[in-house]
Amino acid sequence: MRPNHKQPGNIHILHLDDEPIILEITRMYLEKTGRISVDTTTNPQEAIRLLSSSRYDAVISDYEMPIMDGIEFLKEIRECGYDLPFILFTGRGREEVVIRAFNNGATFYLQKGGDPGSQFAELAKKVLHAAGQYRTKQKIHHLYQIFQALREVSGTLHGDDEFDRKLQNVCRIISSGRGYQNVRVVLFDRNGGVRSVYHSGLEDRITDLLAYLKAGNRTSCTRRALGQGREPVICEPSQTCISCPLYPDHQGQYALTMRLEHAGEVYGILSVTISEDYAHDSDEHAMFTELCGELAYAIHHYALEEEQTAMETLMGTSRKLHIINSITRHDIRNQLTVQMNSYELLLECAESNPEIRPYVAAIGSSINSIHEHLLFSDVYQKIGIQRPRWLSVGAIIEGITCSHEFGDITILHSTGMVEVYTDVMFGKIVSNLIENAIMHGKRVTTVRISFMELMDGGVLVVEDDGVGVPDDLKEKIFERGFGSNTGLGLYYTREILGITGMGISETGTNLEGARFEIHIPRKGYRIKTGSEFTGQVSLPVSEG
Repeated sequence: MRPNHKQPGNIHILHLDDEPIILEITRMYLEKTGRISVDTTTNPQEAIRLLSSSRYDAVISDYEMPIMDGIEFLKEIRECGYDLPFILFTGRGREEVVIRAFNNGATFYLQKGGDPGSQFAELAKKVLHAAGQYRTKQKIHHLYQIFQALREVSGTLHGDDEFDRKLQNVCRIISSGRGYQNVRVVLFDRNGGVRSVYHSGLEDRITDLLAYLKAGNRTSCTRRALGQGREPVICEPSQTCISCPLYPDHQGQYALTMRLEHAGEVYGILSVTISEDYAHDSDEHAMFTELCGELAYAIHHYALEEEQTAMETLMGTSRKLHIINSITRHDIRNQLTVQMNSYELLLECAESNPEIRPYVAAIGSSINSIHEHLLFSDVYQKIGIQRPRWLSVGAIIEGITCSHEFGDITILHSTGMVEVYTDVMFGKIVSNLIENAIMHGKRVTTVRISFMELMDGGVLVVEDDGVGVPDDLKEKIFERGFGSNTGLGLYYTREILGITGMGISETGTNLEGARFEIHIPRKGYRIKTGSEFTGQVSLPVSEG
């Protein structure tokens, strides 16, 4: 037997003949076309073994051979379930041989002899024709199976089972005779860690794979898929990292891997092993992309439902706490009113009794502290009480300038059509930053608000031309209780922004002006076009 290195895309032929010289000459002529690869053997049983271990597009066989003749060999492979094209290439030209060959499923018959060039050109023509038709038939059958799998996947994802069971069933459907093997779906959490793994065909290696992923590793196909975008990644056996637990299963197979993405959110990857014949096929990629899209869509909506359920639970708990806190604060205020009246009486007594003045002063400080704690709890309770929403930064600023009096201070902004996904108190944050600039900047004449995009997200900048913030206070100004003014402090500002993953820092130069930068994650802002812009916005509420 002489195996040949199979070239990707070439037609792969198995040639059986009891004369080695015929095998060698035929192989040489056919491979000169550049489109055919040939494996050869002189033994029919070895030929059947090769058919079971390799994928061929056609078989060429001699007729007269010592162990079994060509027609007996044809019957044998048909009984084994192989329906690939069969070309009888023999020196025998008897009519009864030709009839028996076609009656038993031969595709073509070609007699040896004559001009070698013409003879092998005709053989190559028949091989290419028969193998081409066979491949087309196989491809149509394969794609039909994938289409059927898509229908079943869609029905499963929209069924009533629990979501984990749905995904496990999806893996089973994809791998059950659909041309895909070793199916796995890996879902990630928001921090990039592995959230869950669903699979089919990996039962012998799933323990090793889970340990590999848990250690923070990612398979090479996963890394490439996450970085490539909305196209399947083709992983050839030679490219598969040998440290991957799945490496033994990839030998002789290709892997198709694609990230599961919907509405800009990447939820994980789908990866399957597949025959080389379809790994580079554009129709295959289109079907696989459709399958990934269907799966990503279902995961996206499950995530929304999960978030909705969690939000409703949280909102219900929050409402209960809000009621309890309101009642508690009301009762404390009533008691505080009594204490204030008693304190006023004690102040009068202290005028004529100097020895009790320190104690009265301590009582007054305690009452003030209780009052400040009540104010803190009242403001803090409102943070996150409503669901975040998309707000227009430009509309917020225009609303602030219309509803507030800033005297001779000029408010300039160049935020365009940017919107941010944030708490409804965001407008209050912006107005508070402007008021802080005017109050603490001393010589402020202009406040500028702008937006810029960076590699990792957006930045909303609020800066002034006042005295700035000393370097040793740039972090302290965000601590609770810093400063003595009422209103929404920078501590609350940072807390509110943190609800939707934003952050704030002061980056100005002392004596040249304060500069507050609100850092917005990439998914936390969007730039609307003119036709999409609605101008809807929650205006900040002025404190009474």
